Amino acid sequence: MPYDILAEVTGKEEIAENTFRIVCEAHPIAEEAVPGQFCMVGFSAPTTDPFLRRPLAIASVEWGRIEFIMKVVGWGTSLLSQILPGNRIPVLGPLGKGFPKPDGKVILVAGGMGLPPLLYAAKSWKDAVLLYGEKTMSDICGLGDNPRCNLKIATEDGSFENQGLATDLLIEELNKAKAPIYTCGPIAMMFEVVKIAKKFEVGCYVSLEERMACGIGACQGCVLPTRTGYKRVCADGPVFNADDLEWEVEGD
Repeated sequence: MPYDILAEVTGKEEIAENTFRIVCEAHPIAEEAVPGQFCMVGFSAPTTDPFLRRPLAIASVEWGRIEFIMKVVGWGTSLLSQILPGNRIPVLGPLGKGFPKPDGKVILVAGGMGLPPLLYAAKSWKDAVLLYGEKTMSDICGLGDNPRCNLKIATEDGSFENQGLATDLLIEELNKAKAPIYTCGPIAMMFEVVKIAKKFEVGCYVSLEERMACGIGACQGCVLPTRTGYKRVCADGPVFNADDLEWEVEGD
């Protein structure tokens, strides 16, 4: 059940270049949320520019607080980055369908701002491996307390830990032991993750990012084709079984 509340901002910090962690008191949302869900987050002062709230994946839940990790990419996220502790912001959530709870080990593959929902999953499930890829060290989000999982980081330029892509780490991990994959990040990365999952014959769930107006499925503004017809990313997702999506993936 989603709740529409005015949430008090209790913390904000810049954790990477133009990337912010925002923490809010939101007890009813925190009690209901599961990894993979998101919220529609508004602004501390009424505004018609921008008019719509912004969808932000839940990155963590603890003691009635919810955490978001957000990169400034436009006017709306720029305004959100300027909020201060003590401000109250409208938050609608939890929304969408999250990741299915795994029975055992699960491999989480995050690229860029695909990190937040998988960070929440990593903190929630003890038998998880989180593979996180960024272009360079300055893009890596400060993760605070280490998630309760095995964390491996790759940078394309080799400036931090492993040089290469998160998908390179995925192949290494699957060569050691097969496990289902949950992924979120750039479309090109998720295409590659799905191809790898097919090669190793393991299940794969993807969390899709899409422009949203309402976040509850009423406006039909975030539909995408699937093997069973058009689905709304906000209400029918954002998490989908990769086998249900009509992606042109090599090996189909």
